[in-house]
Amino acid sequence: MSPVHVGTSVFPGWISIEYPPAGWTDTFIFRMSSSAGLPPDAYAEAVKKLTWQLKRLHHGAASVWVQIDGPGRWYAREVRRYLKGASISIAVTSSMVEQPNSTDFWPPPPTSKVPSPPPPQAREWYLGDLSQNELACLRVLDRLQEGYTSEVAALAGLELDTTSKSLRKLVEREFATLIVDPGGPTVLRQIASVGNRSFSRVNFVQKKCYPLYKISQKGTSIALRSWWLPPGYYFPERWECRTPADGRHRKVLRKWPAWVRKAWPHAEVWSGWSEVYLKGLDATPDALAWGCLDGLETLFWLEVESGHRSTSKLIQVINRRLNQAEAYAKSMRVHLAFVLLAMPWVQNAAGEALVGIQEHAAIVTGDWREFGHLPIPEWGKLRLGTW
Repeated sequence: MSPVHVGTSVFPGWISIEYPPAGWTDTFIFRMSSSAGLPPDAYAEAVKKLTWQLKRLHHGAASVWVQIDGPGRWYAREVRRYLKGASISIAVTSSMVEQPNSTDFWPPPPTSKVPSPPPPQAREWYLGDLSQNELACLRVLDRLQEGYTSEVAALAGLELDTTSKSLRKLVEREFATLIVDPGGPTVLRQIASVGNRSFSRVNFVQKKCYPLYKISQKGTSIALRSWWLPPGYYFPERWECRTPADGRHRKVLRKWPAWVRKAWPHAEVWSGWSEVYLKGLDATPDALAWGCLDGLETLFWLEVESGHRSTSKLIQVINRRLNQAEAYAKSMRVHLAFVLLAMPWVQNAAGEALVGIQEHAAIVTGDWREFGHLPIPEWGKLRLGTW
């Protein structure tokens, strides 16, 4: 299957499918990997951004077939939920499906009595000859805009050493820039006095710091192409839905997938993202990991609470977020591991909010200062990290 283009948009493939007695479709294929660094709603938005060129520039009534590559079923269900009501006919299936049924499209696909002629062929976009690890780091860094090695490693699902080498390679290729260089000296100016005279003395000292990387414009173009979007497209939906300040809160939520892997070695983590937007939810998770726990497809939902709210307000907010998370997981037919990371007194205060736990959910709290330490979750129960 060869790539085709409509305007500046490039699609991985195209097919004309016959659905008797209605006729033939004119269907463009969009391939989507759940491990490509984007949460499902952001990736679905990328599909919507391409539909305007299909409607305005393509001669014929076109439809889109989204093929999702990855384990489990939640990612595809969420993409389908986000795209429902789109202005063009779209089918969302697993990449293992050879051909979608006509009922997979919504709204029903437009058809013609004869097969449509194929659109113009296009070349595969150049992705910088990056390795899979380098591309994974580039995608994560583009979503974060800037991040530390440990943050990129956790979200890319890579070891620290592998991530560090990949990020340095991206800097060498000018796909990223190094904002903070841990090898550079820090200037310390001291004021000294001798009698009535004062003078300044400059010392060069080595200050402990960590490398901080920022995506470059060149790197952004490669990342967009890897998601099948033209390099110049405005795509802010891929970024974290809030911009957290560089502090403990941000470091905790960006390391969430690695936290789950360390705390629960028996769990599988397929993908994870910080500051995730989910369509239609008033309260979105600080971070979300997706995988398998006890053989069950599970969303690992993280809330980080600093304790700056009053106790009554804290109970109200946490209870609302738990109820939303449980209802969402139930509607998506997956299990839920809801985790609150906070100081011990906040965990104890939030205990009043973590009630009425449903059978498909496990609630856990932990100390946000203790990376990778969490109680073992139990379905239908609450486990406080202060016990």
